[in-house]
Amino acid sequence: MLRVTLLATALGLMGSSSLAANPPQRARNSSFALWQPIPGQSALQSTAVLGLAPPKGDDKCPPCFNCLLPAFSCGQYGECNPYDGQCRCPPGFGGQDCLEPLCGALPDGEQRYPRKGDSCDCNDGWGGINCNVCQTDQACAGFPLPGELRGLDEEPVQNMTCYKGGLTVNTNYQMCDVTNRKILDMLPDRPPQVTFACDRPSETCNFQFWIGQKESFYCALDTCTTALKHSYDYNITQYDCQNIKCSCIPGRMLCGEEGSVDIGDFLTEEIKGPAQFTCKTGQGCQFEEPAMNQLINDIFGDNAITLKCDGGECLHYTQVPGYVRPERPDNSLMVGLSAALAGLFFIIASATFWYIGQAAKHPEGFGQIRLPADEAQRLMTDHVPARLHFSNLSYTLQSNPNNPILDGITGSVKNGQVLAIMGASGAGKSTFLDILARKQKRGIVSGEVLVNGRAIPDSEFKKVMGFVDQEDTLMSTLTVYETVLYSALLRLPREMSFEAKKFRTLETMHELGILGIKDSYIGESGRRSISGGEKRRVSIACELVTSPSILFLDEPTSGLDAYNAYNVVESLVSLARDYNRTVVFTIHQPRSNIVALFDQLIVLAQGRTVYAGEFAKCQDYFESIGHPCPPGFNIADYLIDLTMTEDVGPRSHVPTPPEIVLSDDGTNLGDEERALGRPSSSRAGNTGLPTIPSAGTGVEEETELQTRPNSLSDTAADSTNFIKKKTSQLLDIFSISGSQKSSKPLPPKLSALLKAYADSEIAAAIKVEIAEISQAASSNANGGARTTEELPDVVDETAALRTRSRASYGTQFRILSGRAFKNLYRDPALLTAHYVSSIVIALLCGGLFHNVTNDISGFQNRLGLFFFTLALFGFSCLSSLGLFANERILFMRERANGYYSSFTYFSSKVLFDILPLRVVPPMVFGSIIYGLVGLVPTVPAFWKFILTLVLFNLTTASVVLLISVVVANTGVASLVGTLVMLYNLLFAGLLINRDSTARPVAWLHSLSFFHAAYEAMAVNELRYLQLKEIKYGVELDVPAATILSIFGFRAQAFWWPDIITLVIMFSVFTICSFIYLHLYVKEKR
Repeated sequence: MLRVTLLATALGLMGSSSLAANPPQRARNSSFALWQPIPGQSALQSTAVLGLAPPKGDDKCPPCFNCLLPAFSCGQYGECNPYDGQCRCPPGFGGQDCLEPLCGALPDGEQRYPRKGDSCDCNDGWGGINCNVCQTDQACAGFPLPGELRGLDEEPVQNMTCYKGGLTVNTNYQMCDVTNRKILDMLPDRPPQVTFACDRPSETCNFQFWIGQKESFYCALDTCTTALKHSYDYNITQYDCQNIKCSCIPGRMLCGEEGSVDIGDFLTEEIKGPAQFTCKTGQGCQFEEPAMNQLINDIFGDNAITLKCDGGECLHYTQVPGYVRPERPDNSLMVGLSAALAGLFFIIASATFWYIGQAAKHPEGFGQIRLPADEAQRLMTDHVPARLHFSNLSYTLQSNPNNPILDGITGSVKNGQVLAIMGASGAGKSTFLDILARKQKRGIVSGEVLVNGRAIPDSEFKKVMGFVDQEDTLMSTLTVYETVLYSALLRLPREMSFEAKKFRTLETMHELGILGIKDSYIGESGRRSISGGEKRRVSIACELVTSPSILFLDEPTSGLDAYNAYNVVESLVSLARDYNRTVVFTIHQPRSNIVALFDQLIVLAQGRTVYAGEFAKCQDYFESIGHPCPPGFNIADYLIDLTMTEDVGPRSHVPTPPEIVLSDDGTNLGDEERALGRPSSSRAGNTGLPTIPSAGTGVEEETELQTRPNSLSDTAADSTNFIKKKTSQLLDIFSISGSQKSSKPLPPKLSALLKAYADSEIAAAIKVEIAEISQAASSNANGGARTTEELPDVVDETAALRTRSRASYGTQFRILSGRAFKNLYRDPALLTAHYVSSIVIALLCGGLFHNVTNDISGFQNRLGLFFFTLALFGFSCLSSLGLFANERILFMRERANGYYSSFTYFSSKVLFDILPLRVVPPMVFGSIIYGLVGLVPTVPAFWKFILTLVLFNLTTASVVLLISVVVANTGVASLVGTLVMLYNLLFAGLLINRDSTARPVAWLHSLSFFHAAYEAMAVNELRYLQLKEIKYGVELDVPAATILSIFGFRAQAFWWPDIITLVIMFSVFTICSFIYLHLYVKEKR
């Protein structure tokens, strides 16, 4: 023993002398160094560590450290060397008692140095309080493998990696921040931290608790096992240790520091185990031990120490634990819920449609309506009688001002009378009626129109008039009662009760004889329900229901048989005479019993007045100018034939060439369709029919009542003359091509008729009447005395009517929404096609893409499914092109007649016509397909998918709506819509890579709503997906987000810009549609 002591003393002295000459050098390999001084101590102190006595003479020197003595111990439960009394510290710890953290890096081994200051400056790629945690693969280069014996000159091991999966392969180190809220609140400036390390071969772990990067206590755990639990979208790393022992570091925080508690006895006596260290993906880690959990609960109110950890272990790439793909979760519940949700949508929609259809199926009759006294007849008795006077009305087109369409028409009609406007086709009847009704015209209107002798503004005039177009524009899916009732609800005063409006509707239908068909649908071409005459009376009823003072009708008998035509005119006459209304209408070739009902008559030819006055004086007038109507003939037919016969000039703007000699037989009537086959006057004497002398000429003119020629030779001769005339006209047109258009000359015989009327007493009397009424109105306006002949001022007398406003915006919206909804569900073909196709195609796609896999082919299938889904709903939205196109004329006419505002119509159209087709089908489709295909089985991902699909469908529908509003032609609109869809498909992101697009056109991707929806769907599904593919022995494990970026998709683009872009596009296109509808879709005649 003495020898050993002497040898140790000698070695110590040698080491001491050598140290004096040469500073101590750190041994590169502990196997080659017999002794080395303890870092931070002198050689003399090191000798004392070896058990040698210090030199005598210094009685105050402290005792030397020797872990074999009871007064000393090794921190971190380090091993005490029985030969020299020194501690063998775990990696990352040094000093005599293993309580000092070491800096540098883990691969440095014994060359690591103790910390100087408050924190370590770790080598690149390393972190943690004691620099034990690798951060990068480069930091692990050359890291020695366990059990490796490598010479000094051997190359370091290659292909090392920093494994951060959490599972311990050899020795794993973790650096954690404590996240317990109360602990952090108590230590605001000294953050608590934890270091945790496990050694798998020895089945041991160690745990250190730090405050402000100073260690407070440490624990040693043994009999430890580690496990990794896989789930579909998270992993759990768990360490279970049967035994644990802990020790305080005296004088540190929590262990006796001044002002701090001392839990040293608690740690020694209570902490026994078992202990558990658990980490879950995305949720942090926990360190649990029964006694420690109770302490944390009692002091801080938490159930365990919660941590946020960063771990690492240097491994060869062959040692990295392989990824074991978990079983795919059972999606049967998801599929069932999806199917149930789709069925619920379908059932709710169907039940809603059925209920609405049953609610208004049978309107009430007269017996069920109870009205307050006098309310039923209020509008019929309180109206203001209106006389209409017009003088010198003319109308020309700006493109051809030298040829007026109407020229100098003057006339009048009194209240209680019916004014009929007659003339041949093209005579200007409809144009004249439009001007009287103050319709918006494209050309220039001149002249004066007076109501009761006063000129009133258009806005006031429209309140007391109604207008019925020549063509019936009614909604085919509504019943007769609903059509008339909607007109009453929208146009009658809002102060009028709902019962009174229904009563007025039924009363009007009764007056026109259509009450018996009130439940019949209007119908359309191919699906007829009511006759043409009944449809025309429904159009009249829509205007009569408001009880206007003046009613204008454009050819109300057009397309009707004689019986129905008579019924229509008779109802108009009854309205005028029984209710003191003024009725003005155009009519073409009425039969004699209809003509007998007229009070006033205007006959036009080429826009000029042939006759205007009382119908009772018509026949006497024409007889006085030498054109008597033959006995027994319909005077209406005679007058039409007379105006056509006298209009012998060509209808073109080119005058008849003087070299062409026209016979006086009336063969050329100026009508190409009537000229062929007309008999000549040379054969008049052979027909046995009377002849009528022309005014001022003595030439006999034939009428349309004559018989047709009896021989083919006569027809051939007339045809030859007609052909010669037309050929000469064509040559003359080419000869004057490019010259300025001249005014159209009037045929001499027609000029004679016009001059005869202008000089007649009837025309003079009308002019005098207009002057007197206008003068009387002016006198009253200037304060003159009221005369018995004076007529009331419509503007003043209808003050009550003006205060009774029509339906409010809310009422308009409600009524129009109900009408649009009825139109949708009563024509179920389109609605059924969308719903059925959504269900069938969803089931088909669910079968084709069933349970997509998490590999490259599954990635492709997902992108293909999303692309097909968007294409399906994108092109199906083109069916909306006809929704507005079919109602364009109806909207323009109802808006012009004051039914509603453009905003209420548009909003109701969008809400109750487009939304049922664009919201329910994608929700049904998405609910079915999501579970069948096996997309990400989370609730947020599912609703994000549905949100994207619905927003895309709404955006596409708004684009199609804008096209249908702007482009009136359905064929052109369909072509434009198809081109828009193809452009969006091209730049959706699948056909053209966004990153490879040339910079000048890269912005086209941002304008594609297909791209926004496609990227949002792809990101929502694939952002966190891990793809694993094994092909030809090569294993590929890559995040799906990486491939998304290669495709040009942005992983962070779901909400912005994708979803926000869809919302903005939907809003912009919808607003643009309304603006164009409001400003440009107007009635122009």
